[in-house]
Amino acid sequence: MSEQHDEVGPMDAPDTIPLEVPVTGHVAIDEALERLSRIDGLDISLHPEEFDAVHGVLRESLANAGRDGVAPESP
Repeated sequence: MSEQHDEVGPMDAPDTIPLEVPVTGHVAIDEALERLSRIDGLDISLHPEEFDAVHGVLRESLANAGRDGVAPESP
């Protein structure tokens, strides 16, 4: 007698799962997150460049938090 499992395994999962990312109100961060949301449409050889660019924006935004005079709008 065989058991049936209703669980979804890794092979049954979709290739990509859309991620709903809320707007932060900080223009540079929102643009960086938008770039990440489109990364699946790029050739994989371009992924490192995109990740580096987004990481740079996030790092710069964090380093300047509170000093850049930019107050994010409330979503």
